[in-house]
Amino acid sequence: MKALIFDVSGTIAETADVKRAAFNQTFAELGLDWVWGRAAFAQVLANALPGAEVEFFALLREPKMFNKLENTGLLDQITKRQQRIYFNLLEAGAASLRPGVARLMAEVAVSDTKLAMCSTGPRQEYETLLFNRFGLEMVDGLSVSVAGEDLQGASPVQAYRTCIERLKLHPGEIMVIEDSAQGTAAAASLGMCVVATPSQYTLNDKFPGAQLVVSDLGHPAAPYALLAGQAENSGYISLETLKTLHNRPKIIAATAA
Repeated sequence: MKALIFDVSGTIAETADVKRAAFNQTFAELGLDWVWGRAAFAQVLANALPGAEVEFFALLREPKMFNKLENTGLLDQITKRQQRIYFNLLEAGAASLRPGVARLMAEVAVSDTKLAMCSTGPRQEYETLLFNRFGLEMVDGLSVSVAGEDLQGASPVQAYRTCIERLKLHPGEIMVIEDSAQGTAAAASLGMCVVATPSQYTLNDKFPGAQLVVSDLGHPAAPYALLAGQAENSGYISLETLKTLHNRPKIIAATAA
């Protein structure tokens, strides 16, 4: 194991409800009577590409409204306004890092293991999250980063392939931390070892490509819950834990219940 890649949204921080709040604020500002609850937003997240959430929702629920939004330019206005509100909320600290993420990142940063970020979303997202917790040192200290600006489309496979190329490593030398079934499958399909930490909106996902599925990365005083696979009894994921896991035969973890 020579590198650790973190997915961003949902993996390093629970960002989904912050995005949902930004959408709802945007709808209210623009005079739309939409209010996305968690059930509706879960459906949107499961089916829409990043940046096409409103388009998907309108086509599914109110196709006549979609035509109006598109013809008046409101569709693009909603997307841009939502992103501004979302990043303002992130900068204000609305999404803290998930349990164990800061601890593991700090451990990797002072080791000889490369640390990378890989996302299909905007670069500003992970830069803000890391800056809020660590300052510029961690942002500047990343060995490699891939964001939506580097990609054509929003394919996790393309994002991870680009990250591998920039790391200049064999996929078998890389470990990935993911929160979604789609991202896990993408990383595993390229030959990387994956630890899955389901987030609020991916709790019901299945992770057949993961070597291990845990509730979070854990802490000595707040152990993770083991959801699938075999892990040491430390209760938290350390760099040494990842190296040990990486050296095991690649046994696909059972799916989480």
